[in-house]
Amino acid sequence: MKFVYVLLLSTLMNHSSAFVLLVRTRHAARLKTSPTFNTIRYCNSCKRDGVCLATSTKSDATTTPTTNNNSMPDNVSLLEPEQPHSVWYKRYLEYNSNKIPTNYDFVLTDKELIESDPALNLLSSEIGVKEYFTKKALPEAKKEGLPISVLLERTFDTVEDVWEHLRRFPLENGWAQMSSDEEMTRKTVVVLGSGWGAHAFMKVANCNKLRVIVVSPSNHFVFTPMLASAATGTVEYRSMTESVRSANGMIEQYIEGKAVGLDLQNRKVKVKLNSLLEDFREGDSPEIDLEYDHLLVAVGCKVDSKGVPGADKSLRLKSCDDARRLRTATGEVFEYASRPDVAGVDHVEERTKRATFLIVGGGPTGVELAGELYDLGEDITRPHKGTYPRLKGNVRVILVHSGSELVPQFEKPLRAEALKSLEKKGVQVILNTRVTEIGNGFATLSTKTVDDTGYEIGREESTLPLGLSVWCAGTAPVSFVSQLLDQLPTEAKSKDGRIQVDRWLRPPI
Repeated sequence: MKFVYVLLLSTLMNHSSAFVLLVRTRHAARLKTSPTFNTIRYCNSCKRDGVCLATSTKSDATTTPTTNNNSMPDNVSLLEPEQPHSVWYKRYLEYNSNKIPTNYDFVLTDKELIESDPALNLLSSEIGVKEYFTKKALPEAKKEGLPISVLLERTFDTVEDVWEHLRRFPLENGWAQMSSDEEMTRKTVVVLGSGWGAHAFMKVANCNKLRVIVVSPSNHFVFTPMLASAATGTVEYRSMTESVRSANGMIEQYIEGKAVGLDLQNRKVKVKLNSLLEDFREGDSPEIDLEYDHLLVAVGCKVDSKGVPGADKSLRLKSCDDARRLRTATGEVFEYASRPDVAGVDHVEERTKRATFLIVGGGPTGVELAGELYDLGEDITRPHKGTYPRLKGNVRVILVHSGSELVPQFEKPLRAEALKSLEKKGVQVILNTRVTEIGNGFATLSTKTVDDTGYEIGREESTLPLGLSVWCAGTAPVSFVSQLLDQLPTEAKSKDGRIQVDRWLRPPI
């Protein structure tokens, strides 16, 4: 029995990033298939609707009065509109009714969904699990209990993935061959991208039924949380990457290129191949058309410079190539600060300027990089042991964030811990501050000033001398997303230009 508990918890820990999506999908599926939900019902015992997710049993529920709504089916009655959970159900039903209004907000954000559900709020992170077992969880979360049924489902999903790997093992090793009937009936799936979403699909795709073709400008998957370590030399690139071809030995084909056009009507995608010999040959790269039965768009996003002058000259940290460039530039910064023209006590200010690293953005990437760069600076400036002992006390790492808290995507205790950890190390963290310009050896900062009540009364401008800047402040959709949105209904486009999807990651067609 102890082994079962350990397996359940390890499954949750290893798949925490997919846990919220799993619960949303399972709960939505239960809504769609269960006759209990011909009418939305409100659970009196656990403040939830009809079926309690924590126990997967029918609860004592009462039906609320019917509300007339042109976008809703006649047999649906709504909960009080101030209930976030009821808003989720309302939007789900709106999507399944063929009466979508023009101002339709397609889905709730993960934050809204989690905050509206005590069980999800508890189990959405490893800290929540720790609090549960140390009796520190919220009273309403403890009342509902640990959703064992959901953990079991996640465990069975993991077992299913393992079985899929074992089932294709004979085919990968040439011990068996696919029959001609299986070959003819396989559907063609074109996967655009090789990041987290695409890689997760490739690993478990049933290639006995699917002919998988992967298109990506990068021929490998990158474990992005390790990019900061790779940029400072703590981790080598081969330790955080996996080749697309080795992710699944039964992938039909990998094409190194990027999607530049799409014909949804005829199910064709135009791909521009990478110019692999651009330094030796002239001319544009060729373009090809790929036909598909199913299209999986996982093209990711790009770094958003937010229109800040000079931000495009800053380094990035989103790929292995970015990490390599940053790794080289970091070494050049230390060499530049060690030149004879800034040696001695008379040039401390200039030496410190040259060895100053500015990181823009207090998200996960910026926080990780700030910690790694500071540790690197401490290591290489150790007296008698470091490679740059004369730079002791000159290396500075400054993290600038426009918000009031670091890593706002995480729980509040983690935000506070991130700030505390960086400041304890010696990283200078500047909050409520925007970078308005990055120039040659300087950056212009605009800091929000507030009164005693916290009301903003103005902004204070300042100039920061620096040696190297790294832009980690947000992302934006890539150009292919705009082409896709042009061929989708208007309700598929969100306010920030991204694609709206349902609980199964499908856009409206």
